[in-house]
Amino acid sequence: MTLKDVAQQAGVSTSTASRYLRGQLNVQPETAARIDDAVAAIGYKVASPSHGATPGMSTVAMVLPDLTNPFFAALAEECTDLAAARGIVILIAISGTHGERESSLSQLFASNDTIDAIIYVGMNRSNDRLAKAVADGLPVVVIDEEIDLELAVDTITVDNYGGAYQATSYLIQLGHTRIAHVAGPQGLSTTQERLRGYLDALTDAGLHADPDLVRHGPYTEQFGASTFPYLTRPGNAPSAAFVGSDIVAVGMLGAAELHGISIPEDLSVVGCDGIRVGQWLRPKLTTLEQPIHGLAQAALDTVSRRITERRSSPAVSTIDHAKTVLPLHLVIRGSAATVPGTGDVLDQR
Repeated sequence: MTLKDVAQQAGVSTSTASRYLRGQLNVQPETAARIDDAVAAIGYKVASPSHGATPGMSTVAMVLPDLTNPFFAALAEECTDLAAARGIVILIAISGTHGERESSLSQLFASNDTIDAIIYVGMNRSNDRLAKAVADGLPVVVIDEEIDLELAVDTITVDNYGGAYQATSYLIQLGHTRIAHVAGPQGLSTTQERLRGYLDALTDAGLHADPDLVRHGPYTEQFGASTFPYLTRPGNAPSAAFVGSDIVAVGMLGAAELHGISIPEDLSVVGCDGIRVGQWLRPKLTTLEQPIHGLAQAALDTVSRRITERRSSPAVSTIDHAKTVLPLHLVIRGSAATVPGTGDVLDQR
């Protein structure tokens, strides 16, 4: 007989039954009695600790959209390094940005009795199977993109609105009045907040926000390279662009020369993420730097606390979940410059 049979007879999830029998979860007395009765009735043999996970060690699954984007790769690397120092094993799973795959991975990890928590970096606002895992008591920490606001999870994000406002204001200070926004996929919280910051910065400076200068697309180099036919139309060309992802900005810088564009002489570019490759581009990329260490540190602090709470307290559903917001930092390099003729004015400010 299997652990699944025990869970079904006791009326609990397989994960709950597994963690209770391994001594990693306290449950209400009546729930414990149901599981114990089911074990006895079915004749299920409970594995000794030597056959299970290493005592004191936790296993956390980390779901990422991809590892081709250096931002996600750097976040995964930082999380695994910090986790190792805490005796936590991180298992990396790649969703490929597909909603169905995100959902399937969530179900897989929730049903695996060796997984103690999930660090979730998704690209979709909803995930029914993740919601069920949360309802069953599995600790979930969401990083970067917010998910269903009704979901009882801890969320760790950055101030995308404030960062976008800062980046756009910087371009305005350089004398640019026609500024494009090369944005991420519509519907994502990061995209919406960065767009809002961009628009408010223009409005507060008394500038017109031209909807034709806002382009949405995936966080890829290919999308960045494809934007120039739209940004170079006669009479419509901007002199600057705030780009919602460094990897998209990399594509723009790589394709600019093919379209007869010189950066920053013809087009100033400010990216977002602070990926390491931005320092090696020519020109070096001005960007909003993500607090990678801060995001990973907050995620590991939170997931460690939630695992401990879950193992020691049956009242998981009463725990208040927190939203942590970290700042973005503008790193000024060489991809953005003053509009010709405005330098003297800027020097007098």
